[in-house]
Amino acid sequence: MGYLESNAETEVMMKRVMSVILTLAAVGAAAGAIAAPQVYTIEPMHTYPSFKASHMGVSFWRGKFDHSSGKIVLDRERGTGRIDVAIDPSSVDFGLDALNQVAKGPQLFEVAKYPTAKYQSDSITFKEGVPVSANGRLTLHGVTRPVPLTIRSFKCIVNPFFKREVCGADVTARFDRTKFGMTQYAEDPWVYLYIQVEAVKGTSVPAEAPPPAAPAPAG
Repeated sequence: MGYLESNAETEVMMKRVMSVILTLAAVGAAAGAIAAPQVYTIEPMHTYPSFKASHMGVSFWRGKFDHSSGKIVLDRERGTGRIDVAIDPSSVDFGLDALNQVAKGPQLFEVAKYPTAKYQSDSITFKEGVPVSANGRLTLHGVTRPVPLTIRSFKCIVNPFFKREVCGADVTARFDRTKFGMTQYAEDPWVYLYIQVEAVKGTSVPAEAPPPAAPAPAG
């Protein structure tokens, strides 16, 4: 009897130990899932990379790029992340077609020779759980140089149409365009970037459903 009781007690103890191990494993897996870096895909319909630059020191040109894409990774647990964005310089728009054509040519972007501009960061700095800046490299006009970003605002919501998390930010930066070989009309060489960006959680952007139609008037 003593031998059987000892075996039974051992079996009960082993079951308890295994239960604790499985519970700890489940908690660890859940914590790992929460802490894992999150990928967001830039939503081009709600992303607006714009800029201003001096024109011969007399006035400022203001323009935007209509086509951009990329991914943003946020690691909230570690307070860092990365940015990988591509912009099509041929989509530059000053609101004047004649000026757009000049900007695409040898005087500025030379889009036939340099069809893509990129921004890639290795880190994002967080403050009180919110990203506030990024250090990275801008590739423009065939030249890659460091350009830091300032994140002036950041907020995430669940999009009411496709029911996924969307994060938006207002980002600014500046750089000397002569460092990128863009020297035409560069008496004041500074370019100021103003980027409004929205990104959808996940590796793709869903088709956005239109808002529900307003009810027809009675009568």
